[in-house]
Amino acid sequence: MSFNAQKAISNRVILLSGAEDYLVRRALAEILVGAGFEKDDYDLEVFNGDSSSAVDWCASAGTAPFLATRRGVVVRNVLRAKVEEMQPDAFGGLPSTALLVLVADDDQSEERNSKVTSRKKALEKMVTTASGVLANFASDPKKSNEMIRVEVHARGKKISGDAIEALVEMTGGGVSRALEELDKILLYSRNDVISEGDVRSVVVPSREWNIWRMLDAMTQGNVAEALNQMRTVVASNKKPEELAFSLLFPQISRQLRLLMQARICLDAGVEPENAPPAITLNFPSKNYLPTEKSFVQNSSMRAARQLSLRQISQAMGLLSDADASLKGMGVSFSAMDTIERLIFDLAATLNPKKA
Repeated sequence: MSFNAQKAISNRVILLSGAEDYLVRRALAEILVGAGFEKDDYDLEVFNGDSSSAVDWCASAGTAPFLATRRGVVVRNVLRAKVEEMQPDAFGGLPSTALLVLVADDDQSEERNSKVTSRKKALEKMVTTASGVLANFASDPKKSNEMIRVEVHARGKKISGDAIEALVEMTGGGVSRALEELDKILLYSRNDVISEGDVRSVVVPSREWNIWRMLDAMTQGNVAEALNQMRTVVASNKKPEELAFSLLFPQISRQLRLLMQARICLDAGVEPENAPPAITLNFPSKNYLPTEKSFVQNSSMRAARQLSLRQISQAMGLLSDADASLKGMGVSFSAMDTIERLIFDLAATLNPKKA
């Protein structure tokens, strides 16, 4: 979204939220600079939502500023506060000198639950009642590429279209991760135009990307690369079986579901986002390809061209068998042996020569 800090600080209350945490943090910094606050400023107080209340925030914000025109209060992790206990007009009595900035640092769309969602809605209503500003920095895949391009130009460089696609893909489609990685790319690249090679040399990819690369390597018959990507995913202090159940198996299942839908779209001669109801009727509601980000759709369609529905179905069966084995319901191997055997079996099954 387009955010104007100077316009926002003309109000008494501001709520910053959304899954793009980098943009949220940048908006907060712009607000504080625009309002004339510095670090450890006497007229700026910071609270945490889980260890304070609206009474504390308003009491501080309502205090007369000392040799300044505004009294600033920032509340981090505001969705952890007991919003349900707050009055509907909690912010209505703030004086014109007050600047109350509520920051929903914990507003991650994939981690929301009903309580967090209801708290956010209640806060938005309170801020609106107090004639405040709602600034929601939600992910928008359709605008990600342009936002990255504008950011690169603002820093005095250019970036190729392939480089933007690679950056978005490797960072999971979020602008926040992409912009965080951009700092490293700008330091690394000595050219006026950032290339795809610059991106792939510097960016630390998301685990989702590693798993997709693992499956992509399988469809190319590259077992060594598939195993390398798998070891990158499981390289942590967690036990292999814990990672398998919490991350590896769910992500492989997700990718196979997307490949299945992509193959159906290819057979029907349609693009996912334009697929008619007759095609999408039996698509799963979870991991629904037509509503996935564009780079996910493109990657799925590209990989599915080399596969058949029979291969994808067999791969799902292998994943189910590995899951059962780790749970003690099949042939017993160590957790890592089970995962590695799954990679070998998937690579043999997804081999494009069999399609």
